Amino acid sequence: MPDSDSDEDLSTGTREIEKANKATASQISKSLVLAPDSIHTFKVTHAEDLDESARSSTWSMFETNMRTMYTSSSFRWDPPHKRGEMFNRLSRFILVFPTTGAQSLVAFTAFRFEFEDDENILYCYDLQVSKSSQRHGLGRTLMNHLAKIGKDFKLDKIMLTVFKANTRALRFYNNFGFKTDEASPEDADEEDYKILSRSCR
Repeated sequence: MPDSDSDEDLSTGTREIEKANKATASQISKSLVLAPDSIHTFKVTHAEDLDESARSSTWSMFETNMRTMYTSSSFRWDPPHKRGEMFNRLSRFILVFPTTGAQSLVAFTAFRFEFEDDENILYCYDLQVSKSSQRHGLGRTLMNHLAKIGKDFKLDKIMLTVFKANTRALRFYNNFGFKTDEASPEDADEEDYKILSRSCR
């Protein structure tokens, strides 16, 4: 949930970040850790390559899962701003579909490669699982994919922003090794969100 209106270009600064941002979807896909018996298909794509169906499905899932939380937060519910952030030209997606049956989207993560405060970062902007597919390990699988991507591209850490009220997400990220990042607001008691991070190494 960083400010997508910032004029600062975070897509350059080091060889690692520039290489990651030039990587094709197929190159990023090589980092996915896929189980041979998986009942899901994972597809990496750039935001600019999403078709209308995928854009609609990712937005619908995000809205279903998060609208209430955003509405009651300091971020407020601002679809144009959030769409701009989610579908930024530098955003990459991992889309998850069932391997059999209806080919509807069941989960996704949106992320970017950024250089900030002298660190190479994989910033996870969203990780969403459809209501019907929750509690089946898809969130953990997607996070494992992000961790492997960060490691393969020699980045320093994965970062994300989470609402304090989203206790389930906080518990999930803490169990995955995330800690409060030094970039998290200093007046933490007055803010309704936290910035978390974990090492890619």
